[in-house]
Amino acid sequence: MREAADPRRLFIAAALPRDARERLARLIAELRGAAPELRWAAPDNIHLTLRFLGDVPRAATPAVEAAMAAAAGGGAPFALRFGGLGTFGGRHPRVLQVGADAPELLRLAERLDAALAAGAGFEPREGPFRPHVTLARVPRRAQRGAGAPLRAMIAGTPPLGVECAIGRLDLVHSMPAPNGPAYRVIASARLGAGSTLDAPTATG
Repeated sequence: MREAADPRRLFIAAALPRDARERLARLIAELRGAAPELRWAAPDNIHLTLRFLGDVPRAATPAVEAAMAAAAGGGAPFALRFGGLGTFGGRHPRVLQVGADAPELLRLAERLDAALAAGAGFEPREGPFRPHVTLARVPRRAQRGAGAPLRAMIAGTPPLGVECAIGRLDLVHSMPAPNGPAYRVIASARLGAGSTLDAPTATG
């Protein structure tokens, strides 16, 4: 009974193809030396979050999975393009990220929000959806002085210009670990009419 009640920290991500994740990992490797004080994303943790859910009781997971499948079933696979670097956090940036652009991605996020509210009881999203992949996080102690170096890094890095196909949503369990969170896909739903849940699968 305890296992059924214990919450898990979950988020829903658009599954990135292997070649896109590898290109993003190379970008991190290229930039890391210029800012070693940042907490850079591990290659296995590169992802594009559509909705962070927080701590979800295990008993509520089937409703989340059903909402994910409903959102996935409302649209077809689509092409996504990664652009330039940016930051979140204003004058004292907290996150270095690369933006992602596709109208279909915004519509997918809207369908997912609606399905989670109607079928799983989640509150509406706080703020607009800004699709991105987090490359690095700025430690709190470094945020005050990080603005100028990151602006220089952004100015000196051309847009990535990588395109990839998005065809699947993943429900991901984020588990704490000494060197940063570890992620495990616990359910997937492929985009397209009549979408159903797939068994957990490695991203690729």
